[in-house]
Amino acid sequence: MSGQEVVEEPCVFQPQHQHDDRHCRCYKGGDDKPVLLDNIEPVTLQKQTYYSRVTNEYTRQRLVRATDRPVKKGFQVLRQEALASGKLYRDPEFPANDYSINFSGVTRRTYEWKRPMELVQNPQFFIDGATRFDIQQGELGDCWLLAAVSNLTLHPQLFHVVVPRDQGFTHLYAGIFHFKFWQYGRWQEVVVDDLLPSHHGRLVFMHSRTPNEFWCALLEKAYAKLYGGYEALRGGNINESMVDLTGGVVELIDLRTPPSNLFPRLLKACRRGALIGCAIEPDHPGVRPETIMANGLIVRHAYSITRVTAISLGAAPKLKEQRLISPVHRPHLHGAMRSMVKYLGGVASGSSISSKIKSSSTHLSHILAPLTNWNLGLAFPEGEAHLLRLHNPWGNEAEWQGSWSDKSPEWNAVPPGERQRLGLTFNDDGEFWMNFQDFINNFTTVEICDVSPEFYAGEENGNGGVPEDVERGWRVTMYEGAWVANHSAGGCRNYINTFARNPQYTIQLKDPDEEDDDDLCTVIISLMQKNVRQMKRYGKDYVPIGFTLYKLPPSRPPGLKLDVDFFRYNASCGKVPFFLNTREVTTRFRMPAGHYVIIPSTFEPEMTGEFLLRVFTEIRQ
Repeated sequence: MSGQEVVEEPCVFQPQHQHDDRHCRCYKGGDDKPVLLDNIEPVTLQKQTYYSRVTNEYTRQRLVRATDRPVKKGFQVLRQEALASGKLYRDPEFPANDYSINFSGVTRRTYEWKRPMELVQNPQFFIDGATRFDIQQGELGDCWLLAAVSNLTLHPQLFHVVVPRDQGFTHLYAGIFHFKFWQYGRWQEVVVDDLLPSHHGRLVFMHSRTPNEFWCALLEKAYAKLYGGYEALRGGNINESMVDLTGGVVELIDLRTPPSNLFPRLLKACRRGALIGCAIEPDHPGVRPETIMANGLIVRHAYSITRVTAISLGAAPKLKEQRLISPVHRPHLHGAMRSMVKYLGGVASGSSISSKIKSSSTHLSHILAPLTNWNLGLAFPEGEAHLLRLHNPWGNEAEWQGSWSDKSPEWNAVPPGERQRLGLTFNDDGEFWMNFQDFINNFTTVEICDVSPEFYAGEENGNGGVPEDVERGWRVTMYEGAWVANHSAGGCRNYINTFARNPQYTIQLKDPDEEDDDDLCTVIISLMQKNVRQMKRYGKDYVPIGFTLYKLPPSRPPGLKLDVDFFRYNASCGKVPFFLNTREVTTRFRMPAGHYVIIPSTFEPEMTGEFLLRVFTEIRQ
């Protein structure tokens, strides 16, 4: 190989805020398997690759150690054993003691572990089904989980994959319950007993608004067991819980630089049943998590978006129609009009004001700024409003106080038929509406989780993405690997001398529709760190991760390991925007057909850990 060394922009690490254990950390059918991935081929889990004898040995040793453990019994077997013994089940793997609450076993108060029938009369697993309004956050800072569960209740088919129906407090009750979570490519069953931590006869963590309904509390307990204890759930990103509840892939959108087609994308994602979450990351890192701002929104707190819609407004309301202006807002309106007259140098006559408004419309928004809860679209509607419905998992009066909030005057412009279609209610239940512009002005991050990668089919080409007459599906391939110090932990491309040590995966892209004008192929790459939250009790945290994509030249046969010289003299054709110390990073690429090599890596060399690499490629149906 000859020629000058390739110089390209260095990889950049963008750190996320550190965990705060006192609060939550946010931004930013009948058989056992869910029937949700109809348009995706069955996944293949690849472990044998040409480069990674060290990685394979590392994985093989873990499997050998696992064979020494007794085979776990499933829920049905354990329940039958408990019923036969005449005793209620007690979970030996997640005992009812302080070590299951706090890693050190030291808690700030004395907890009593009680079964539901010891807390209430007539306990029920579900009461009239499961809804987002059931969920109430307790003392644990896990709003990132609650927001995802709130969204999950909107999709009963998927919800009952996670929360099976075959359990309750009446038929075959034995004090045992089970739940299912997606973990690194597989659905995993988690069995728990129904002993729940309480204080003075009340549940202290996640619970239902109805005191004798217990699906919420038991779901949280199962999730805590999955990760080693309740304390492991303090602090997290909503994208983690959304993936654990669906097995999907997440698109993260920075609202500080939002794409021009964001509202149509949110609208389509909502119609497809995607889980959508959002949060506010403050500009100043010193702002305490869960600080409530003057507008009612909470910083570093996870919200779920439960509906996205465009509504038709009624006949154009006029400012002089006092019936649309509540007495509370009239002084603000009169003050704003006086400011307008003073600014324009006009006289207090309707005709003069009207003519000057038309000639000075650029100043109108500034002059009407004092109008609290007043939307200029109400005074000058264009016939349609773009709205989002959000849910705060606290489920209380902490709601948005701006335009389109509960009982704000904007709703007077909505026809009764539209109000009925929206199922409009105004309660202190944590749910509220916002217009789209207010949403992107206040929130900093939105995350869309779909069980298929179709939401990545962007409209950036101007033609709405894939033509409707072209049916495409997705092939999902998963690779397990590890970064091992001094062997396969080479760091990012900034460390060119060690970069070639990293695991390397060769993929082939094929154009699924050779007759279209677009010769590009879509590939979605998702890299996930494994088993980090489970190791939180030992001080382990996420390391910054990312990946780089290289196109193989036609003269180079696929399957051979790329060496240092290749990376020194060949530029990458794609990479993650930033290396992030988060569980998963996902990026979509549009590339010509051919063979490519994916290099997953940590940001710096010798950072260790296991990973799961998921690759989604298009196929012709």
